[in-house]
Amino acid sequence: MRKLKLPLLLSALFLSGLSHVFAAPPAARAPAAYDLLSELVYIPPAEAAVSTPTAVAEDDRGYEKPPCVPSLALLPGKAFFPTVSDERRVRAINDLLAKIAVCKPMPYDNDGNVHSKPHQGLPHKPAGYYLEYTLIVPGRPTGSKPEPVVIGGQTYMAGPVQSFRGAERLMIGGGREIYYTPDHYQTFIGLSILR
Repeated sequence: MRKLKLPLLLSALFLSGLSHVFAAPPAARAPAAYDLLSELVYIPPAEAAVSTPTAVAEDDRGYEKPPCVPSLALLPGKAFFPTVSDERRVRAINDLLAKIAVCKPMPYDNDGNVHSKPHQGLPHKPAGYYLEYTLIVPGRPTGSKPEPVVIGGQTYMAGPVQSFRGAERLMIGGGREIYYTPDHYQTFIGLSILR
């Protein structure tokens, strides 16, 4: 019996010496839902607070979604330079630009998010400069294979449609610059609107 009591006594003494490390200070008590946990581990009040939807300023991926600002520079014109040879894409790009220009609601929550990842081929700009939009091209349902796109006489490959949003995007820089990416950020083609 003596051998059992000594280890228990030593353990109790050791733990009592560390109790101040695990105890929450009285002024920083967590909400009632966290009382049991706070008895075991100190939780700073900021971490114990329950977030509400109104307190969340970013979407699920963590990108900002700034308020839309109308831009006459994005209103569709006669054509693009370099020339986009695919009529379906010309219509899709014009339709999307017309919505962006006047702040019409977009079909996807991710549309209008700040694109914060630097990519080769996209000119380096300050954080928050580029906003990303989904380009849905008619006739390309989920499961569609890659297809060629001719722009300015050069052939690019539009990526496969592996999800409902597909691989094609428009990046809008500063509310006026347009970059088309056919392959989910691997290639960027700057487009100017001809009026």
